[in-house]
Amino acid sequence: MIDEKTAQYLELLRGLYIFQGLDEGQLAYILTRFRAVIYRAGQTIFQEGDVDNYFYVIYGGKVRLSRLQRNVERQIATLGSGDYFGEGALLFQRPRSATATAVETCELLQLDQEEFLEILQEFPQMRMNLSATAESRYLAQKEKFDWLGPDEVIYLITRKHNFFLLLSIIPPILWGVVSIPLIVYSLTNPPQFLSTAAMAIGIFGVLLSILWGVWNWVDWGNDFYIVTNQRVVWLERVIALYYSRREAPLTTILAVNVTSSQVGRILNYGNIHVKTFTGGIFIRNAANPGLFEGYVKSHQMRAQRKQRQLELAQMRRALRRKLGQPVEEEPLKPALQPPPAPTRPGVIQPLDSFRQILNTFLKVRFEQGSTITYRKHWLVLLGKSWKPTLVLIGLTAGVLYMLYRNWFQTSSVFSGAVWLMLLSMSYLAILVWWVYHYVDWSNDVYQLTPDQILDIERKPLGKEDKKTASLDSILSLEHSRTGIIQLLFNFGEVIINVGQTRFDFRGVYNPDQVHQDIADYMEARLRKKRAAEEAREREKMVEWLATYHAERPDFPIQDLESEAFWDLFPG
Repeated sequence: MIDEKTAQYLELLRGLYIFQGLDEGQLAYILTRFRAVIYRAGQTIFQEGDVDNYFYVIYGGKVRLSRLQRNVERQIATLGSGDYFGEGALLFQRPRSATATAVETCELLQLDQEEFLEILQEFPQMRMNLSATAESRYLAQKEKFDWLGPDEVIYLITRKHNFFLLLSIIPPILWGVVSIPLIVYSLTNPPQFLSTAAMAIGIFGVLLSILWGVWNWVDWGNDFYIVTNQRVVWLERVIALYYSRREAPLTTILAVNVTSSQVGRILNYGNIHVKTFTGGIFIRNAANPGLFEGYVKSHQMRAQRKQRQLELAQMRRALRRKLGQPVEEEPLKPALQPPPAPTRPGVIQPLDSFRQILNTFLKVRFEQGSTITYRKHWLVLLGKSWKPTLVLIGLTAGVLYMLYRNWFQTSSVFSGAVWLMLLSMSYLAILVWWVYHYVDWSNDVYQLTPDQILDIERKPLGKEDKKTASLDSILSLEHSRTGIIQLLFNFGEVIINVGQTRFDFRGVYNPDQVHQDIADYMEARLRKKRAAEEAREREKMVEWLATYHAERPDFPIQDLESEAFWDLFPG
């Protein structure tokens, strides 16, 4: 393809990670295989289920990807300049998994399947990069990440290396192997107490090993390391207990460092440290760390360019508005996540539905909108509820023993119906006793909002104590884990110094994470205040330029459209 825009097209391809490592000659060669096409607003590029034979790179405009779910169209993503799509169907020889529609007039670079496959054969690294993106997008559709912004696109999802999945299932396998001889012993010996006990222990051991192995497999699959066009995200989930999402906006990243051992270099895994002003994200034992690093750096540069273009556009619009010139409508800035429902600051959001109570049952960390709630570790709950738990276990053991001895039918004290009523009342009383301690534990929470921290203690049917402090007033943060129990179960204390007051988040799971969450929220608040200050400075500059224009009627309005006019440091 030879075009008057060839230089701009080359610049576009040069900024895409999939072409990283190619020289100018190779990029120019690849560009000749593309052709430019125009789609008008509302025009369909391809339909879900179509056998379309093209790969697309967006030069200008926006494209919406959507798919049908239960006869309802669901938007997957909105792509913009520098994004690409259509690679999955060509790589894996399958129909289109989504519908692509032009949101506005779009200029696309189009590559047909034959040329596409030839280029991948000539440049194998491109195949690996495109395959990683295609597999990540397929996984994103399956997982349905609800925190993605409307214009946010996932480019890479990776997990811990498979080697660590293998390591995690070795202990349950060994446990099951050790349990099997007990079952064999029971089957090869006459039924006695010892053989019966061996059978029970063996079956319990095998079932435990299966559940343990499945738990480790699901736990491994619930950790995601994600690169989008706006941020880096570490998503960590522990079934029914923990949910955490740590993120670093691409424009705040200072550096990306990768370290790996000799074994890691052989198996292709390593640690990735995404550094920001407040510490960043430390990812351990990730697969393909070099690929992850490359995607982050590539999209970081792209995000910084977009940020600069946005700032220049804002200044241009502000000045034109001040001078009474026509102003084009400002595009909505994409949010990093859907805006949370408004809540009053400092008020814990009520769990007003049974579903919400179930969703947060036993969880030590959960999010509601932009508010993060921390509970104390489940060992603290165990410390509160050990008495009713022991009574429940003892009562159940006694009932099982009496059933085994057929005691209820031979008892001359009470009839079967009376025994059933007594046992039901006993279980109900123990349940109420245990629920009281659970509610007492679940009501002691620490909350983090975008502008403050809260320490809330509430007794069931009793008093409530609440302390709050603004994030702006935090002087220092520290955390600690003391004793072998806290080190083994990863819980401890986070200390927040606020002037003459000290907030102690005691017994929280993963205090490192809590510390980092608070630091991230503080940094986000500083960014917000800095943006407001920049807006005020921009308004001052607009006032100066407007005054200059009033004094100089020959001020060239047309220069406002020039990028060079806004470049304060040319060259």
